[in-house]
Amino acid sequence: MAVRTRKPALPGLRYRRRKNGPDGTATDLFVARVHAELAEELPDEDLGEDLADFLERYEPADGPGADAEADEEFLETVREAHHRIARGY
Repeated sequence: MAVRTRKPALPGLRYRRRKNGPDGTATDLFVARVHAELAEELPDEDLGEDLADFLERYEPADGPGADAEADEEFLETVREAHHRIARGY
C-alpha cells in the first residue's frame, strides 16, 4: 500500500487551497472578499458587481488636472482584482 505525503512547506508558509466551486468558478465568498478588499483600497469608487462590465464601460477623465498615471494605476488595481476572481485565488 502506497502512502501519499505532501512535500514539507518552508517554515512560516502554509498550503493554500484554491477557492473554486465544484464547476471551477470562484465561490461567492471569495468574490465577496475580493470586492471588499477593492472597496477598502478604493473607497470613493462605485465599481458595481461585475468588474468586467466596469472595465468595459470605464472612460478615463479628460481635461485639466486629469492624471493619466493615477488613472492607469486605478485601472490596474481593478484589473488585478478581476484576474484574481477569474483565477480563483
